[in-house]
Amino acid sequence: MTPDRIALLLSTFAFLAAVVPALRALQTGDWRRGMAQKLTMALGFVFQTGAIYLRGQVVGQCPMKSVSDILVFIAWSVVLLYFLVGTTYRVSLLGMFTAPLVAAMHGLAFALPGAFPDYAAKPKIDAWVELHAALALVAYAAFALACVTGVMYLLQERFLKRHLIGGLFYQLPPIQGLAKAIQRQVLLGLILLSASLAITFKLDTPITNPKLIFAWGVWGLYAVMGFIAWRHALSPRQTAWLAAVGFVIPFISLWLVT
Repeated sequence: MTPDRIALLLSTFAFLAAVVPALRALQTGDWRRGMAQKLTMALGFVFQTGAIYLRGQVVGQCPMKSVSDILVFIAWSVVLLYFLVGTTYRVSLLGMFTAPLVAAMHGLAFALPGAFPDYAAKPKIDAWVELHAALALVAYAAFALACVTGVMYLLQERFLKRHLIGGLFYQLPPIQGLAKAIQRQVLLGLILLSASLAITFKLDTPITNPKLIFAWGVWGLYAVMGFIAWRHALSPRQTAWLAAVGFVIPFISLWLVT
């Protein structure tokens, strides 16, 4: 096994281990263990960053061409955004939802047929092309985090309706805060994806390019979602469902255009 895959495997184990402190806290009601999970997530992020760097050295460019590499890059971006917005939420609980998602994306990246293939040699690397791709994938990570937050909202609402007031309920952020967080994450993703698509005009990318068509489709989906949320045309619960289920479309598009 190559060094980059060893680092990615260690990262996967770290993210799986990060769930354990949160599960113990659920059993005991003692959420002071959250720092242990945060440190474990940080260790996983370090291994994850190392894996992407080593993979980049192997292929001689930023590893964002195969589905396996794209999954890893999005997972890395999800963790980065998790740390950036962690102060907005109860970090332990957000990590409990985020860590399994990241580990699952790593596992899928390993399991795909022909995972982590070699790249064709590139005579010259265009920084604008790399920036365009990176911004698009970080935008997808923001949409993934909106999906996670949507699941948290639906879980909180379920507890409220069934009067299940317990340890997990008290650790969830206020339901109004989760609704606003979904809107902010969708907006962040839209801004990043808009910047990525704006670069394509500089690159003179043909409008018939399949990747560009699907990217604009994803942009349109989340633009509508953001507009609906801004106009309060749907209930927060329906918006949470849209955020949770809507991520299926950009996720599937990775296979369709790669």
